Amino acid sequence: CVSFSSSTINPLIASASDDGLVGIHDMRLNGSDSNSTVACLEDSHARPHSAVWKPSSDSIFLTAGLDDAIKLWDLRNTREPAVSFHGHVPASGKKLKRIHRPTFFNVGSDSFLLSGGENSHAISMFQVDEETNDASASSLRSVFSRGKLPDGSGDVGSMAA
Repeated sequence: CVSFSSSTINPLIASASDDGLVGIHDMRLNGSDSNSTVACLEDSHARPHSAVWKPSSDSIFLTAGLDDAIKLWDLRNTREPAVSFHGHVPASGKKLKRIHRPTFFNVGSDSFLLSGGENSHAISMFQVDEETNDASASSLRSVFSRGKLPDGSGDVGSMAA
């Protein structure tokens, strides 16, 4: 998965791959003698598959993989995620293997993450607080809201918001 930041000041690419790495690359360094990788997150997830920039930020991005967490990162401090979002697993306790590609969704000044999960038959919504952008302390967040999909509709493979 590759995601381009919307910033004209900080033109970055985030990439996630099954080798366990999430990389942040600076497009301005392309073709130069220096390495274009400005940050590398090793073991951020079990087989990361998603890296998505927050549309209104030059430094905030999320990652997801074959585990039960969506992690929000601040490029200014990549030692640990600013926030980990959990709870897409239904109360039945059935273990889900994969968070499908999460996406940001804004309603006015409120920011949310939307995600589906393998065999969850639901869309989970997580609220992203403005204080998250500060990323001063790592915290754990659970589901803000969950909408069950109609029977027979299958999994949520990807969403557009």
